[in-house]
Amino acid sequence: MSGATSKTSVVVTFFCAAICSVPCHAQTTTPGDTPRADLLLKIDQMQRELTYLRQRDAERQVWESSVVERLPEVGPPVTPTGYNLESPNCESCTPECASTSCGCGNSCGCGNCCSPGFCGCLCPPKEAPCIDCPRVSTLNPYFNIHFFGALKLDMLFNGPRPISPGTPYFLSPDSLTGLSQNTFDIHARQTNLNAAFTGPAVGCFQSGGLATFVLYNDNVIADKYGVLPMQAWGDLKNEDWRFAAGLQFDVFNPGTPTVLPFSALSASGNSGDAFRGQVRLERFLHPSADTQWTIQTALSEPIPSTIDPDFRISEDNGWPNVEGRVALGLGPLEGAGAAAARPIEVGVSGVIGQIRTTPLPPDPRVVTDVWGLGADAKWKITDCFGLRGELYTGQTLGTYNGGILQTISDDTLLGVRSSGGWLETYFYWTPCLHSHLGYGIDDPIDRDVTVATGRVRNETYFGNVIWDITTTFRIGFELTWRETAYQTLPDNDGAGFHTQFQWAF
Repeated sequence: MSGATSKTSVVVTFFCAAICSVPCHAQTTTPGDTPRADLLLKIDQMQRELTYLRQRDAERQVWESSVVERLPEVGPPVTPTGYNLESPNCESCTPECASTSCGCGNSCGCGNCCSPGFCGCLCPPKEAPCIDCPRVSTLNPYFNIHFFGALKLDMLFNGPRPISPGTPYFLSPDSLTGLSQNTFDIHARQTNLNAAFTGPAVGCFQSGGLATFVLYNDNVIADKYGVLPMQAWGDLKNEDWRFAAGLQFDVFNPGTPTVLPFSALSASGNSGDAFRGQVRLERFLHPSADTQWTIQTALSEPIPSTIDPDFRISEDNGWPNVEGRVALGLGPLEGAGAAAARPIEVGVSGVIGQIRTTPLPPDPRVVTDVWGLGADAKWKITDCFGLRGELYTGQTLGTYNGGILQTISDDTLLGVRSSGGWLETYFYWTPCLHSHLGYGIDDPIDRDVTVATGRVRNETYFGNVIWDITTTFRIGFELTWRETAYQTLPDNDGAGFHTQFQWAF
């Protein structure tokens, strides 16, 4: 509206200036004089432009009024209990703070409510100063975009050589001559940039979407920087249904342990943590306020190419994979938005599909079935303590991070059968300081893997401490012990240490 008003003002100003600039003797000219005719023509043209601009201004006012009516009501800003935002450095607290617990039995107290290690990570930081500059806007006025992300630096020291060194999945074979295999890596490839989209209502559904990028390239095993899309989907959803299409995480075994590496126990029991092109339909049933059934089904890309380039010796067999999951959530819904969850949730999931391998003649083409069954569960026992974990069994699940990333045997061209899982326990010492301990294992059937280079077992023990110093800055420390066994090559085992710095925005 401001653009149309400014145009109108310019036209009116020019119109008045044109009239005032006409000499007095021009009014004494005869009707046929050319200057008078030109002036009348210009006045008529300006009147038409003024009428047009007024009409556009009225149309914009009507449109803005309709948008305002559709916007949700915005309440007052939410202030965490016990904090005085008038103190820019959170040096003092509101009267409620003295009687408020910041979790796990730690009383805030006016001296501790904003101190690191107590409730300091809940204290809103001082806002960044406003800068007069162009804001991000969309060509389509019906969508809003919110950008967020994190700058991350990872430092990893490993005794035995992991694959890959900066993103450990499993260990390379031990040295036959006893050579040192120590490695040190420092990188920022987990830095991510995300964009959340919110659009207009479509019938009784709310439209939206998400895009997520990290600084890996399309082959995560390679120690190179790049731009790797992890999420790129749009959806239509309400309280009962959700339809989504795009690049998404698997429906099969969707849980992820809380660890620092990008690999997230993939190849150590965390199957199904891959991301692939997918069309998904979800149904939410609410028998009561404290109970929710979630039913998910999806058609997905059989072979994504983000982990192991060896997957590309095979291809899909002309059909998508079919994934499904049924989950039961119990307890009151806690949190908001995508982070909302119930204290107890158990789920059962599965995947079926096919891949084919065409070797050089005269060997025949081999079609291998892909199938998997999984179970996932989480239990928030108290506000500070809980358990999470997954189990799986199946065949040809290398593209689903199972089978120690082995899909087919090079000897038989048949799918590798495997089983595994992971378990994590967590404890919040304070709202700002929490620890996670766990174990994961991947155990393929020995006779199914490639004899010369096949991996037959991979285990990872982990323990970490994560310190949320503020709402934007985090430091994490993690100790791991890995063991990788091979069919014929020397087995390997050893410790690793990981330090991570994160600035979230």
